[in-house]
Amino acid sequence: MRKGIADLHRRAEVSQKATERYLDAFAAMDDSTSLQELLDPIEKHVTWNGKRVRAMHPFDGQDKVLLESISRGEYVINGLRNRDLQNLLYASDPKSEKESRQRSAAISRKLRMLRAHHLISKVSGTHRYQVTATGRQLAMGVIAASNATVNMLIPKAA
Repeated sequence: MRKGIADLHRRAEVSQKATERYLDAFAAMDDSTSLQELLDPIEKHVTWNGKRVRAMHPFDGQDKVLLESISRGEYVINGLRNRDLQNLLYASDPKSEKESRQRSAAISRKLRMLRAHHLISKVSGTHRYQVTATGRQLAMGVIAASNATVNMLIPKAA
């Protein structure tokens, strides 16, 4: 966007949507939905665009790290890209062009899985994805449950 007055209306529109996404991220923290209700739909395989997409296992190592990665605050406003997730999920830089393409393809498959389960949505005309309200709730719930101690959970079970 240009910095002149001609794009002022569009800049206000974009800023308003970014602010709404940021406020929605805070609103997802206070919810009375049980974790089991959030987990049930993603723990089953789905068909997306005619292809079978595997079920997610949110407390398993790789899926848990993926959910933690997409729920980072820096992606609330602008969204996330394949390259952003590569930097988070792989500790070192790729050693060859072939390895770089393999990593990109692996992240693309993870993004397809997240889209199929409606945890992220594509921003049209870009290479970016936004975390949906359901995705934000699920990620926050999994992170909270993973960090909870048994002493914290026992009073809630009764």
